[in-house]
Amino acid sequence: MTPHLQKQHKSIMEIAYKFYLGIHILSGFTALVTGFIAIVAQKGKKLHKITGLTFFISMVVVCVSAILISLMKDNRFLLHIGIFSFYLVYSGYRSVKNKSLNPSTMDWVMLLTAFVNCLAMLLSEQLVLIVFSVLGTSLAAQDAKLFYNIIKQQEILKNQWLLRHISTMLGGYIATFTAFIVVNVSLESLPWLPWLLPTIIGTPLIAFWTRKYQPKKSN
Repeated sequence: MTPHLQKQHKSIMEIAYKFYLGIHILSGFTALVTGFIAIVAQKGKKLHKITGLTFFISMVVVCVSAILISLMKDNRFLLHIGIFSFYLVYSGYRSVKNKSLNPSTMDWVMLLTAFVNCLAMLLSEQLVLIVFSVLGTSLAAQDAKLFYNIIKQQEILKNQWLLRHISTMLGGYIATFTAFIVVNVSLESLPWLPWLLPTIIGTPLIAFWTRKYQPKKSN
């Protein structure tokens, strides 16, 4: 490649990077706002459904743009977070659209991708990725057990789809809020805190909401 073509190629790549970054920021802000509204809105009502769908679409754009940016800039950290977040929102959306939770081929592909991604994060030796790896592995393992029970025609909770929807969508929102905090908050003494604080706060909330909708055991 001639120096002129190299310069032209670099210019095109820089324009593409700025375009993807702009899309990433815009969709991230949209996800942050609509996700919050969906969380506080009355569940099952029109507002919750509209903002929830908007959140899902925005998160898909966020994750895809993050993966593209990571490949352009060789940023493996962003790549792992993009895949991690995509699995969460995909699972949450599928739980609503497929309330029987009978796994499709794509569900198995996504589950395998999640496990491989979690393993890569675990081996990264980066504290934040290791924490996300533990959380991601836990959620993926729950899905694997759930899919196995369904295939074996074992009984599952009637609202299992709702519990899965809550945990994965809230997990996706935690990822979005984490990105927002990291970009806008800088703590030199505790640089890891903005990365982990949303997870530290959000994980108990996931446990609270799933417990709230857990079917009561009959005496």
